[in-house]
Amino acid sequence: MYRQKIIAATLATGMSVALSSTASAATYEVRVINLTSGLHFTPLIAATHAPSAQIFSAGSAASPELQAMAEGGNIEPLAALLESIGATSASSEGLLAPGGTTTMVINDGAGSVLSLAGMLLPTNDGFVGLNSVSLPGAGESVTYDAIGYDAGTEANDELVGSGAPGEAGFPAPPPVVASGTGTGGTGVPGRAEGFVHVHRNVVGDDNAEGGSSDINEYVHRWLNPVARITITAMGDDGNGVSAVTGISAIAYSSSALEVFWDAATSSSSFVTGYEIRRNGTVVDTRDGISFFDEGLEAGAEFTYEVRAMDAAGNLGEPASVTLRTNAE
Repeated sequence: MYRQKIIAATLATGMSVALSSTASAATYEVRVINLTSGLHFTPLIAATHAPSAQIFSAGSAASPELQAMAEGGNIEPLAALLESIGATSASSEGLLAPGGTTTMVINDGAGSVLSLAGMLLPTNDGFVGLNSVSLPGAGESVTYDAIGYDAGTEANDELVGSGAPGEAGFPAPPPVVASGTGTGGTGVPGRAEGFVHVHRNVVGDDNAEGGSSDINEYVHRWLNPVARITITAMGDDGNGVSAVTGISAIAYSSSALEVFWDAATSSSSFVTGYEIRRNGTVVDTRDGISFFDEGLEAGAEFTYEVRAMDAAGNLGEPASVTLRTNAE
């Protein structure tokens, strides 16, 4: 569940899901820093949408989709919900460790606000949330600090469990166990609150094989905010397609090498592939972000240019790298 690429978001119960069709297309980079010293985030979702749609609402009951994300990190049901309302989203992969950073890119943002969510581990039903914040203008950035919320769907007994909705306990994948979670706790008293609210934090204890909690009181407690989120409206080369960045290459032998680059974006459409030129001649087009070339002359120098293309037929500015194959 935690290593697959999955999407997380939901609409607050009873909220309108109408999306505006007047927003102009854009590309946004969403950079998330885990500000905590002991919590992991499950895969995150960032989604652009109209202000009338909210992924959660403090003071209101959580939807089943939000519950699945907040209790077990299963955000696939939320992906379907986002798609059904026409929101545009992007997700991260794997667990985001304490102090870690992840970046998502949303192409063709739908709507004028952005929301974000992802489960906090170890908690029973806690999540980091950013709710319908304003998007920056072209070429600008805006930074928000996000706090930890409680979905209110499960009692905070602080015991290891399956993480399935409606079943007590929090999931504990290996990186979280390694951070100091215990076993054998009797459970912290409490009940499900029934509404989304600011998380009270965890109680924890220092008994790794018993006590009342399976959460380490010295490692897993936190103070808000839990994340810093920077949203940047990305620029392009004037026709909607950004230039390829991060291009590099490795020579494997006297006749084979590989070129790598970072994904480009399009603010007017979506990137469909990349054109690769060797010494000025087109040798391939592909939708991946690497190119393996073989059958080359030994000890020879080659220059590779890579540029992105989008569905509208636009081409971005090329990026290039030069290297030699190994001598025989």
